[in-house]
Amino acid sequence: ISQKQEGAYWDFKREWYSKEKQADLLHDIICMANNMECRDAYIIIGIDEEKECSIQDVKNDSNRRNTQKMVDFLRDKKFAGGVRPRVVVEPLQVEDGEIDIIRIAGIHGAAMYTAPTLRSACSHSSCNPSMLGGRGGLPSSFLLGV
Repeated sequence: ISQKQEGAYWDFKREWYSKEKQADLLHDIICMANNMECRDAYIIIGIDEEKECSIQDVKNDSNRRNTQKMVDFLRDKKFAGGVRPRVVVEPLQVEDGEIDIIRIAGIHGAAMYTAPTLRSACSHSSCNPSMLGGRGGLPSSFLLGV
């Protein structure tokens, strides 16, 4: 956060994803799971990039989720090989408020992507069947053509 920029394995969001942005949440999780550093990745919610990476307190965000809600969100999505991203939500109190950090366990030696049947569960254009997302070298959205 102090660097005031995103990196290969961390991403800033001003607020939690709304119901209309669930496909974006799934896409971002997949991209972070597939980061080129092959390490745990972070979606840091409560950082406003447009205001010099200032803190946007998420304590009263109506779309806020805890770890269990994130696990539930991912549970009904179809992933190739049945391997889902492992996520943990970690709230963090900072001087200007509270932020949430979604920690996504890094994967090693294999790419994570959605199964071809995902289309029925998600009609958003950024949420395609066989979507492989990446961060830090991989295209942000790549279709495998399965």
